[in-house]
Amino acid sequence: MTKLEADLETRYGPLHPHTVNLLSLRASLVLRQGGDWYELVELLVRTAIRRRDAHAQPVQDTLTTARNAHAAWRSLAQEDTEGAAELAEAVAEMLEQFGETKRTRDVLTWAEAYTHRH
Repeated sequence: MTKLEADLETRYGPLHPHTVNLLSLRASLVLRQGGDWYELVELLVRTAIRRRDAHAQPVQDTLTTARNAHAAWRSLAQEDTEGAAELAEAVAEMLEQFGETKRTRDVLTWAEAYTHRH
């Protein structure tokens, strides 16, 4: 969380449009820049849930954020299986909340296979 995000959250609350918009902007920028997949997945999951809870518009952007979290998690799974395993439950729960059955099943199937291997 950036200082500006923390300040907005303190001043207006976590679901205020200013706070949610800044979080969404940061998630979008980090996604475009690339970097640490683990941190990106956490950020996208948090952003999707926050957007949903705030009833942020457009709703399609919220769904896109959730789907991007899944795509980033798949990239994480290729590079850092332990990190992907740590985040699998949070990603699956978030996807399930958005009715993303196929993506939820993908994460859970991967996590189950990972558990059997380790």
